[in-house]
Amino acid sequence: MYRKLHLIRFLSYQIKILEDQCKGCQLCVYVCPKHLLKLSSHTNEKGYFVVEWKNMGCIGCGLCYHICPEQAIRIYAEVKE
Repeated sequence: MYRKLHLIRFLSYQIKILEDQCKGCQLCVYVCPKHLLKLSSHTNEKGYFVVEWKNMGCIGCGLCYHICPEQAIRIYAEVKE
């Protein structure tokens, strides 16, 4: 009658910025609730300053991913069952 519930724990999230696609608009910087993203001091091949992130504290909310008009952000979860 009862089904077994499988819980998945996400240990951490990793963000990858696709620097060749980033135009440095900073929308992701403004929307990140943990303030983990910032504009870097280096440019990509197109001459845009690109966004970088601190490698800790990401909660995996996906706001940066969804707001990026260039689709230059990927979020990966490290999963432990």
